Amino acid sequence: MVAANAAATTRPHYGGTLRIELRASVASLDPREIPGDRVQAAAATKIYALVYDRLVTLDEHGQPAAALATSWEYDGAFKRWQLRLRPNVKFHDGAPLVPEVVAEWWNAWHGPDQTASASGDTVTIQAGKAVPELLMELAEGPRFVFHVGSDGVVSGTGPFRVTEWQTGRRLTLAANEDYWGGRPFLDGVSIELGVSSAQQMIDFELGQADLVELEPAQVRRATQGGRKVWSSSPVEILALVIDAKSSAVSDARVRQALGQVIDRAAIANVLLQRQGEPAGSLLPQWLSGYAFLFETAANVEQARKTVSDLSPAPGPITLAYDGTDALARTVAERVALNARDAGLTVQTVVAGASGITDVRLVRLRLGSVDAARALEALVKAMGEQLTLPAGAAGDPEQLYAAERGVLESGRVIPLAYVTDTVGLGPQVRNWLPLRWGEWRLPDVWLDPSTGESRTSSSSPSGTPR
Repeated sequence: MVAANAAATTRPHYGGTLRIELRASVASLDPREIPGDRVQAAAATKIYALVYDRLVTLDEHGQPAAALATSWEYDGAFKRWQLRLRPNVKFHDGAPLVPEVVAEWWNAWHGPDQTASASGDTVTIQAGKAVPELLMELAEGPRFVFHVGSDGVVSGTGPFRVTEWQTGRRLTLAANEDYWGGRPFLDGVSIELGVSSAQQMIDFELGQADLVELEPAQVRRATQGGRKVWSSSPVEILALVIDAKSSAVSDARVRQALGQVIDRAAIANVLLQRQGEPAGSLLPQWLSGYAFLFETAANVEQARKTVSDLSPAPGPITLAYDGTDALARTVAERVALNARDAGLTVQTVVAGASGITDVRLVRLRLGSVDAARALEALVKAMGEQLTLPAGAAGDPEQLYAAERGVLESGRVIPLAYVTDTVGLGPQVRNWLPLRWGEWRLPDVWLDPSTGESRTSSSSPSGTPR
């Protein structure tokens, strides 16, 4: 990885438009309609964070910090929460952020088990059961505060306001001059949607885009061309999930041999071009602190012995992958190649092309920077069961035991963790995202001295940064 230059080499400069290209075609700017697709959901969340704010945000350590709510209190049972709102905040349509609006927003999200009421400058949330993780819930996922105007338009309080929206194709944003966090350095942001990885690379090299998403195979090309590249900590996992109804892998020894023969180091170093790490667990080391305790090295000899002891010999195993994901295809093919070394036959197919599959290759994004919440979400997405004991959220030993219990069945076989990687144009300065890939574009500025100037020299009104 080549780290982007985070330090400003000259004084911060106001003005200019940051040009972004994304693969996903986000269909809506309404945070209530966040897509179910992994790639689209990640893109939508980044876009929503430019237009909307949350009540609570996360600091660089992943801990809850003030945003639209400046402080909070809760009772000993974690059932009653009081959040004090930031004063003098306005939505983009001019409506004030008041507790009544936030309470209405909250009640639209939740059922009768969690209700919100307004009083003074405070919103009170009353829950039917303990919600000790409420702050994390508010700081992650689609919990963006919005206001629906009389014209039906959804409005946010975020650092940028929408000036043009071509559904699924293009989004143009302008700086919110009255943003409570201080007026962004950028005058605006232009986002092109639905741009293929190949086209993004071309536009990046031609200087027609300032921020693009890079596939692992493109990183070397970008760095060899002298381009700035930034990678997050691993935020996705590639794993094999066994179909519980499959007879081909019903024997635990077949699953054991498949897990042992896979060369995870080759997947991480060659296929991912070191934009990831071998995975023996579901949670990466930076999040759990115990991933190193899980084995990642291949044991081909043991896998061969396990298969040779089987009678009758195992039949072909069908492995399905996402046909729209080039990385998934190459990983599936590598798994099939490795499996031969143990005497296993794995046939790769595009998911949905065959009515019967024995194993699925999944690519899932971490749903939280809280280890317990992330583990629960991953296990649920893989169709497995996990019940964490009371107190496990703050106890790495209990969390480790729970994760090991899930993996010992052999129905889930972790392969590799994957990072988010972006290419940055030479004008981009003060690129300081959070380690899990969350952008902080209000702090970014464009340096006109590095190329053709696209910035203005006048200082805007509003709170300086």
